Amino acid sequence: MNKTFLLALVLTASAQAQNNSSLSFDLKGLAPTDTLILQWGANNKSMNPLIGKKGISDQSPFVIPLDEPRLLVLSLKGCQGNYELLISPGEDVVLNGRVKKENEEKNLTASFRRMHVKGANMQEEYQGIIQAYQQHQDSIDISVFNEYKDVYRLIEKAKANNDEQAIADMYQTLHGQSYIDRVVQTFQERKDYLVQTVERYGDTFLGPLLLLRLAGPLNKEWRPQYDKMSSSAQQSYYGKAVHDEVYPQTMIEEKASSVSVTDTLGNEAILCFNKIKGKYLILDFWASWCEPCRKEIPNLKRIYERFHNKGLDIVGISADHDEEIWLDALREVKEPWSNYLDVNRQAITEYKVMYIPSTFVIDQNGIIIAEKLRGKELSDFIENLFK
Repeated sequence: MNKTFLLALVLTASAQAQNNSSLSFDLKGLAPTDTLILQWGANNKSMNPLIGKKGISDQSPFVIPLDEPRLLVLSLKGCQGNYELLISPGEDVVLNGRVKKENEEKNLTASFRRMHVKGANMQEEYQGIIQAYQQHQDSIDISVFNEYKDVYRLIEKAKANNDEQAIADMYQTLHGQSYIDRVVQTFQERKDYLVQTVERYGDTFLGPLLLLRLAGPLNKEWRPQYDKMSSSAQQSYYGKAVHDEVYPQTMIEEKASSVSVTDTLGNEAILCFNKIKGKYLILDFWASWCEPCRKEIPNLKRIYERFHNKGLDIVGISADHDEEIWLDALREVKEPWSNYLDVNRQAITEYKVMYIPSTFVIDQNGIIIAEKLRGKELSDFIENLFK
């Protein structure tokens, strides 16, 4: 470990538990009505934002109770793009710079590239780790592109002409197979470098933080990386979060709990799963902003269409924070099953939802018989039920 991090860790360790840190914003380039969103970073749980700060002209500091270093993510409501900030207990941090808003491929983006941070002792080193990691990943993409330029050109041309058959034919050639093999090889190269990065900092909270940040939702395949971490790293906030994902508690064979949610009319609804109307029910936790959730919706629709008349139902529970955004998303995705909003996070807590999308399959006796399945795994499981 380098001297910069050792010094930062000493400073952090000397801070008293639950020290208040403060964060002030001095951002240019934004309209007075823009809304800043501040959330916890490297977190696969669905959590309420720390702030949704309307009116950029408000310069009052935001106070954050901390007992150990935490990663924050700053974004602009309605825009893609964000800025990460690693803040420690007792720090008074000032973030200033210019945010650039622009339209990219019909999406509104916010660029936080010109940010300057004062008072966050570990920020520069953290950014260096992330940049080095990203540069390595980019170098893999560049290498594959340079080696298979002709394949990329053919794919782009076929896409422009909506010629899926041309792409399929190319993949059947020896050169196409070589390209596929090379792409598959890059998956392992990326994982190997990620593991090296995590293990380099495995004696502090940075190890589990980087694993969550770089790998996303975890499963039991990542247990070796967790097991190699020091005891102090495992006992940190991020270490405990990694443990919960690689050694998850299961709810299979438990009774499905009743939950209090809000329906599309804004009324409270109590969902009881002790007895369900049909044979089986899929309980789907999702959110409008969750891209994997969006990608799973067509699969859920196919399952619903095939098995609804045979006794399958689906209930959606959203982790959205904004009711209007949730309702807009429902109008867009046109799901044929009932949907509810988990306003108080009671359902998410009750079902120990660590990340979304998360699904639970419940039988007619109200017993959970499967969890966290999606894609083909979920389709095959439901099909076997109705065999």
